[in-house]
Amino acid sequence: MVDIIKRFCIAVALGLCIGILFLGTQTAKAEEKRDLLEVEDQTFIWPTVGEISDTFGTREGKHFGIDIAALEGTPVVSAANGVVSKSYVSDTYGEVVFIEHDNGFETVYAHLHDRFVSEGQAIEGGSQLGTVGNTGRSQGNHLHFEVHDGSWNIDKSEAIDPLFVLSEKDSDRYAAWSLDSAYENDTEDSEAVYVMSNLPGMGKAGDQERNVVGQPVKMVESGDTLWSISQLYDTSIEELMEWNGLSDESIIVGDLLIVDQ
Repeated sequence: MVDIIKRFCIAVALGLCIGILFLGTQTAKAEEKRDLLEVEDQTFIWPTVGEISDTFGTREGKHFGIDIAALEGTPVVSAANGVVSKSYVSDTYGEVVFIEHDNGFETVYAHLHDRFVSEGQAIEGGSQLGTVGNTGRSQGNHLHFEVHDGSWNIDKSEAIDPLFVLSEKDSDRYAAWSLDSAYENDTEDSEAVYVMSNLPGMGKAGDQERNVVGQPVKMVESGDTLWSISQLYDTSIEELMEWNGLSDESIIVGDLLIVDQ
């Protein structure tokens, strides 16, 4: 009887040790992941200029990146230094480029119209990889952009929200602007393709289902009113309200307002 009790106590002790070891490992992994995101937070430049038309985790959790709508031919650049790991035509991604970065991340640039790089090529951040297009399984011109904490795999188990690592600096949002652009560097058009990274500030006038890329728009700044904007763009308050689906004259800083049709 004593031997049975001893054996039972030993088994319980071993079980507790294994459990503590497992929990410790999981905690270490979680802390390592969190520290990694804190270190790398907002270090990538934006790969193109346009409007975010879909975000990470939509489509019942099966959308593993963000979509940036833009005109066909808009430059697409590498988000950071790295090496081209893949550059080919996919049934789903269409014309696509994969970049392995020095920090261990891998980024994906899909549905391109043109590809300008080849596998094994060393790339600097901001170097042009191709142009925005509508190839593969796509509906409308846009860049599908993914970030993976490690190497890409078929299950996309290492995918993270690109907004965790994309820079909030204005200069990094216009990363592709210094290259030849379909917008021809027109000041009014540059407002129309402002990268909408601050999604909470989109407000009533920023319905994500409406694609305003290519239309003249203005981002609302502090002190702006519908009256001042109507005077600036030689239109009327009533037209601004109609174009933007506004029920009253209140607007929010960060909103994008269509200013002409």
